Amino acid sequence: MIRSLSNASRRSQRHHYYYPNSNRLASFFSTSSEDQEQPPDDSATIIQGPSLLASTGIHRPSPSLFHLPGLRSLPFWTAPGPSSSSSQQQQRRHRIAFNDPIVTSAVEHVESNYDAIRSEYFSAVLGQGCATNPNSDDVYNPLEPDYDVASQGGEHADDALHSGTWDWHSYILNGVKNERFKERCPNTAQVVDDLEREGMLFGTPFGFCFFSTLHGKSSIQAHSGPMNLRLRMHMPLVVPKKQDVDTMQQHQQQQTQRRPTMGIQVADQIREWHEGSPIVLDDSYVHKVWNDANEPRVLLLLDLWHPDVRMEERERIMNMFEYARGKGWIGAK
Repeated sequence: MIRSLSNASRRSQRHHYYYPNSNRLASFFSTSSEDQEQPPDDSATIIQGPSLLASTGIHRPSPSLFHLPGLRSLPFWTAPGPSSSSSQQQQRRHRIAFNDPIVTSAVEHVESNYDAIRSEYFSAVLGQGCATNPNSDDVYNPLEPDYDVASQGGEHADDALHSGTWDWHSYILNGVKNERFKERCPNTAQVVDDLEREGMLFGTPFGFCFFSTLHGKSSIQAHSGPMNLRLRMHMPLVVPKKQDVDTMQQHQQQQTQRRPTMGIQVADQIREWHEGSPIVLDDSYVHKVWNDANEPRVLLLLDLWHPDVRMEERERIMNMFEYARGKGWIGAK
């Protein structure tokens, strides 16, 4: 597996924390003023303008902070529907957009570890299978949610963005690893670390990896990510059955909403989750999520570098973020 990841990486080379000063970050990295402090020579810069053309009637990426031109873009990079053993060779050929080797390798690596990841979620978060004798050394308290999306700031914090309950159990939060998660979920952490070692993991202050639990009767309203440098993977671990919805509510959905009980919409495309079948999306498009069922939906969310961002570009982008972190424009609240 690691060999295939490495080969894919070489092919690619050939071809919450708080963000109180995001505007200042953008204005600093613009080189339009001669008297302002200049960014390091080995960092990327952010240029203000030109004005964006919107309301064209076509969905296009619309990141909230900045945009790198020239990257391939699609709302979803994976085909709809669950994985299947039938016609496996044909399915693989059409499963990943552009037959991209980097995204394919990442998806297959995470997918092949689905059982271990799911088992660790039930053990570490729900406490299943743990000893209950308080005098035993094997007793562990379940991991507590570690990100308050309503108060901690950052790209996900907006009072109007969430309704209901959305819990995070993070391995990576704004690019920083949680060692307690790694201790409790070593297999999950190893899968993510494999991607990092192969240069696929989006290891910036805007990078995340966490168990995402969207409880029943909860939703995340339409919004877009801060940049188009990343692709986001969802590995569904727990998906409530479709019949787990109130009969009256189901009738209302059929009459008005015309959408599934739970799902994600990116641009004008709607997808449902299937346990064990990863979804890869571009969150720089406007997207929203909902769970109208009575039970929670759980997935492992992680961020990957967009495969079109070249290695030399990544280095300069990372230097830009590190300089901004050092200035205190992004970082701990």
